[in-house]
Amino acid sequence: MPEPTTDTPGIPEEEVAGRVGAWWREGGLGGQVAYLVPTAGHGASAVMREIHEHVPGSVVVDATGLTAEQVMQQALTALGVDLSADKRDDWRFALGSWPEERLLLVVNAHRAGPTRRSYEPERLVTRTLPWLARGKLAVVVHVVPELLPARVDPRAVFRLSAAAVESLPAVTESVAVRALALAEPRFVPVPVWAQLVTALTGEAASEDELAEFAREGSGILRLGPLGVSFVDEGLAETLRREIESAELSRVNGHVVAWLMRSAPGFRHPEGWAKRGAVGLYAATGLAMHAVQAGTYDEVLRDGRVIANLPQTALMDAARSITFLIPGNTAAADAIHLWGWGVTPRHQTEWASWLHLMALSRDDLEFASAVASSCVTLPWQVKWAHWRPPGGCHARYLRAGRFAALAEVRWQGRPAIAGLQQRTVDGAQQPYVSIWDVETGGRVAGPWENDEIPQEHRADLTWPASPTDGSASPALARELFGSSSRRRSEQDFVLPCAPLAVGEVVVFGGDLGLIAIRPADGVDISDFGSRQQPLSWDYTDAGASSPSDAPAPSHEDVITLFGEDAIYPIEVEDFPDRLTHAATRELLLEFGLPNINEGAMGLFPYGNWEIGILDELPSWPEGIEPVPETGPFFQIGKWMGGKLVIDGPTGHVLRVPTKPGQDHLAGLPAAHSLEDFLTMVALWVTGLRTRSILPPANSERGQITYWVLGALAEVDEKGSEQPAWSYVLHNE
Repeated sequence: MPEPTTDTPGIPEEEVAGRVGAWWREGGLGGQVAYLVPTAGHGASAVMREIHEHVPGSVVVDATGLTAEQVMQQALTALGVDLSADKRDDWRFALGSWPEERLLLVVNAHRAGPTRRSYEPERLVTRTLPWLARGKLAVVVHVVPELLPARVDPRAVFRLSAAAVESLPAVTESVAVRALALAEPRFVPVPVWAQLVTALTGEAASEDELAEFAREGSGILRLGPLGVSFVDEGLAETLRREIESAELSRVNGHVVAWLMRSAPGFRHPEGWAKRGAVGLYAATGLAMHAVQAGTYDEVLRDGRVIANLPQTALMDAARSITFLIPGNTAAADAIHLWGWGVTPRHQTEWASWLHLMALSRDDLEFASAVASSCVTLPWQVKWAHWRPPGGCHARYLRAGRFAALAEVRWQGRPAIAGLQQRTVDGAQQPYVSIWDVETGGRVAGPWENDEIPQEHRADLTWPASPTDGSASPALARELFGSSSRRRSEQDFVLPCAPLAVGEVVVFGGDLGLIAIRPADGVDISDFGSRQQPLSWDYTDAGASSPSDAPAPSHEDVITLFGEDAIYPIEVEDFPDRLTHAATRELLLEFGLPNINEGAMGLFPYGNWEIGILDELPSWPEGIEPVPETGPFFQIGKWMGGKLVIDGPTGHVLRVPTKPGQDHLAGLPAAHSLEDFLTMVALWVTGLRTRSILPPANSERGQITYWVLGALAEVDEKGSEQPAWSYVLHNE
């Protein structure tokens, strides 16, 4: 039986259940998504429920008001999948283990999300349901025509024939009804409704009269504890389509301004959502109203407001504007933390995370605003030396990676001993560092040998005398002999066992070191616990970096490699034919870092193969020529090819090792040595950041594009040298 396509007239409503049932009985549909598409303005809930009656064992989920994550959770629960903490990650295997195929029916996908303009319908239809449909589960989803994905198999599309167009009830001519349709959350407290009417008409509206209007029994509205709603949400959707964009922007701007002015009245220790119906409306809808008013960026900078908005509201509003969310914002923080599986259940804990992420970016103004928002933070960060989720900057790598923690005293002050690891010439090298608990500063180390330096024995003592009576450890291994077992990296962002020292608890791991001060009576032993959302990643967001960080420069190599690894070229070793003035000055006064990382080696004092700035008189024969004429002076190797500076221009190039290496062509890696070193610092930062991420973390792929974008900002043409991206994509 051929299924309808865009060229066919559609299926009469009374025949749909039978047609879908016949399609289902053909079998072999596990892993497929099919679409039920009514004409614009017409519902299909009754049809979907009739299909449910025709297909034994099928399950129905109404997506209205739910996020894609909630739809997926409800669906799996209804299908009998065990979502307990130790089993939820096995849901994909469960769907493949059933003895027979089953069908999930999702109704009202276009009404997913807590607001009417939500991105959640698109996410549900284009990403979450295709992700869910696997094994022996097939899905039929009710969508409006504009939500139907492009290039879908016509055999998986069931279009309903056009129904008779019914005229709108006369009551919809009322400005009050039209105004109500412009609300974002679907349940609208009467005071908010009054403001919508005022915004639309320019005149004050009586709350009592509006409430009486809703109670009159017009048949299209209902009044409940959370406010007024439409009996048929389709009516609101129809009315919204008739509004002009300028009018929509004006109304939303008025609502945003009123909610912001009214915010002091929403204050509650657990966030606005706990302060009655209007507070809940503000927490749920303010961000999306701001999107339509064109003021979301402004709202996003106000930490007192953002502390009250749910994580999902920030993500949803941001994604409804653009598919790539800029970094260094609370919305980007929300997306990055979601990707790490950090999805706090309570608004208070989410506010604590917002505070931590802002301080990690050195955004002290935003962090202070969150702390003064009247939301009771269950914990606050005292200091943080770590790479926060989404972070990509050399400063975030300074603290290093921590394998274990121990409490000690340094010159009598409480301190933390950290057993750390770094990679040297491809091998893991352990070392020990000591950190002051009060200031968070590193006070000693790195000590690379097991024996603690003699000159520090008197400074480093135990917090209390150990059983053997010694006051000071002599060996590094003694420090960590009694450390608690490291926790699962899959379950915790910072897996070192937490260490309580005085009023703070210290957490560590590959991302760095953090000291958290909990509120009285709050247990934070599970800080940083991870539970990957069932629906997986939300969207991409830009990288975060310290707000006070200067623009990238060649001096960033000092942060990454240390001053001791930077070697100026001696005057007597400098070749006369390297004539480019700026390059000469930089090499003589600043120098080159001695590095061997990411298939790149820079040799400021030569190595066993080459001398200092060895000269290549000309470009090698047989290799595609470049505009630069030479002579060329070698500073290192990259991907097996020589890395050289062109004497007259100062351009830095990689010389291909043989003909035909189009994927590693001889384009300039940079048009100046200063730019090249700046790009090396950005590139190595990306490589090192990726190396500390869990294997399945989505940021591993995003980092490639963050770095390539940053390289292009330094030298657009130089960033096109394929070796930069080749290593990022393949190492």
